[in-house]
Amino acid sequence: MLSYKQMTVERLICTCDRCKKPIDPETEEIEWQERFIISFRAGYGSVFGDGNLVEGDFCQDCIKSVLGKWLRIKTEEDLDARHKPVSAPEKIKQPYQYKEMEAERHVSSDFSTIYKAAVETETKKLKKRGRTNTAQVI
Repeated sequence: MLSYKQMTVERLICTCDRCKKPIDPETEEIEWQERFIISFRAGYGSVFGDGNLVEGDFCQDCIKSVLGKWLRIKTEEDLDARHKPVSAPEKIKQPYQYKEMEAERHVSSDFSTIYKAAVETETKKLKKRGRTNTAQVI
């Protein structure tokens, strides 16, 4: 038998601290992704007070209207190469890490070559002894 039960569901919704606009991640996905969250601990001599926690949640429209004329907005073409997203995992390595990475590849390659040679040698020995089941080599 099917029956209906009334339930209360809690959902996380962000409210802009300036304009009070609610941002629901289920109905306003783009607004949710573009919201601006400020959270930092004020340092010594800060206008916010020494060691105080400063927080705020803002929609993108409020950030644009309050800070817009001071923001530097760059397109993908304007970005310096070091700020462009990387696609290949190796591109996230620092220059000094390339030598280490290459050395690891050579060690791995050398080990693989030695392993293959050892397997071939053992297989030949087993065949000379008349054993046809070479699965035991490994």
